Amino acid sequence: MDLSKATNQQLYEIAKDESARMRDRYAAARELQLRNTKKTVASFREIDVQNDENRWY
Repeated sequence: MDLSKATNQQLYEIAKDESARMRDRYAAARELQLRNTKKTVASFREIDVQNDENRWY
C-alpha cells in the first residue's frame, strides 16, 4: 500500500478504521506523523531564516 500519495484525510480514516489491519493502521499513523514533522521543521527553518540577525552563536 503506497500511503505517500494518500491525502491526510484518507490516512486519518485508515488509522481510525478498526476493521483495517493493524500494520496498515500503524503505517497510516506513521505517515501522518512524518508529514506533521516535516511541516513543523519547515516552519522552524522559515522562522530561523527570517531572524538571521538575532542569532546568539
